[in-house]
Amino acid sequence: MTNPPDSPPRDVGYNSSKAIMSGVTWAVLMRFSMRFIGLFSTLILARLLTPDDFGVVALGTLVAHFLFEMTEFGSSMLLIRSREIDRQRCDTAWTITLLQALVTAAVLAILAVPASLYFDEPRVIEVMYVLAASSFVAGFENIGPVLARRDLKFALDFRFNLYKKCLVFVATVASALIFRSYWALVIGLLSGNIAGVLLSFLLFEHRPRWCLKYAGEYLRFGLAIIPLRLATTLREMIPAFLVAGVGHTSTMGSYRVARDLANLFTSEIVTPMGRGLLPNYVRLADQPEELSRVYRGVLGMVIFVCMPVAVGVASVASDLTLVLLGPQWDVVRTLLGYLAIGAAGFAVSQAMVNQILVATGRERAAAVLAWIRLAITVPILWAGLEFQGVIGLAKATIIAPLVCLPVLYNEIRQAVTLPLSAFFALFWRPVIGASLMYFVVKGLHNPEVPWAILRLAQDVVVGVLSFTVTSALLWWLAGQPRGAESFLLGKLREIQKMYVRIRV
Repeated sequence: MTNPPDSPPRDVGYNSSKAIMSGVTWAVLMRFSMRFIGLFSTLILARLLTPDDFGVVALGTLVAHFLFEMTEFGSSMLLIRSREIDRQRCDTAWTITLLQALVTAAVLAILAVPASLYFDEPRVIEVMYVLAASSFVAGFENIGPVLARRDLKFALDFRFNLYKKCLVFVATVASALIFRSYWALVIGLLSGNIAGVLLSFLLFEHRPRWCLKYAGEYLRFGLAIIPLRLATTLREMIPAFLVAGVGHTSTMGSYRVARDLANLFTSEIVTPMGRGLLPNYVRLADQPEELSRVYRGVLGMVIFVCMPVAVGVASVASDLTLVLLGPQWDVVRTLLGYLAIGAAGFAVSQAMVNQILVATGRERAAAVLAWIRLAITVPILWAGLEFQGVIGLAKATIIAPLVCLPVLYNEIRQAVTLPLSAFFALFWRPVIGASLMYFVVKGLHNPEVPWAILRLAQDVVVGVLSFTVTSALLWWLAGQPRGAESFLLGKLREIQKMYVRIRV
């Protein structure tokens, strides 16, 4: 087998640290750019639409997302993991993805009425019909973006997704101004998939054809990966399903917006990293020492970023909600603090297991682990909902990742070298620094300041300064070990040297 045209040999001139930094940087930059556009869109839509509008669409997308994950064979993942590929492998991956979209569209249409009965919301029927059409359209998207990630062409992947998001923003906001209803959100989803198909053929040279030559290989991989994806998806979606089953569209809309805001500051940082990490982990799979070193560095950075950000959001949740959404989203103010910390736990869990186990060929073990985590998580979430309603469920999202942590660590040790002392060392400084920051922000908060945006700005400055000083002191007391702090300090020195050269 040979590489497709324009696909360079996988390991020529490969530098793991530089490649991972480049891949992760582009992936995170892409996600932040998209989420910034999404946040700006939400700020507009929150003032044009109601929590009820968001809730109706959330119910429909809940079913659509679940069906998509149930039929996802991981074709792009296998294509990225393969050492060598040819034209027919690429076309088989595209064909499998198209068939998945067609099945998802058909099942969505069939389930529209039953779903509306479960949610007790007749408007869900029409929403799901449009989502079915949207799934059908998405199946025709070119395989080119996957090939770009495989060959570490993350700048091209960035352009594709950014252009797509901008088109979605225009379509959604324009529809909201015209219709002033939940149909704006539905039109936005449909326009996103249409834009994805068009852009995938405009920006990428590959032209897919119908092919099933390697279907057996993809199906075998799918049988191993679907249980993993299904369990992971259920664990992500169970909170929303529980809220949907006992609440109403307004509650669901508030929960959805609060969850999206909470994820924005943590999970939205970590999730896109997988686009850059998986192909690089694959290249290091036969170098266990280097893979372990890189893995520890990545995990340490994730923890160092997610912990203070999540705790910081929790400490300013009230004013943050007022500034971003307005006073009509009062329920979000209470939910956001708990969901932000829960999202950080989920983000760290993702960084621990998702890419590394698949990259090292342990997808079956990853699937078993995912189902164990699901079995642990569901009772905790259900208990929280039973005792304190939606607020209790939000609190339970913090507890569940902590209970699962020993199980995750035990499995990770089979893939990389990570002694317990090294694992603990990744956590203790960020956790202590974030905890102290929370108390400092709360202690110095000034409720007498008349405007929420000024109170928020003051608390953010206090939080950043307190965490920076505390982290630096803890790192110095620990003997200045190699980790996130030393990495960031090195980058600051590089920036300083660059600035000096420019001045000279």
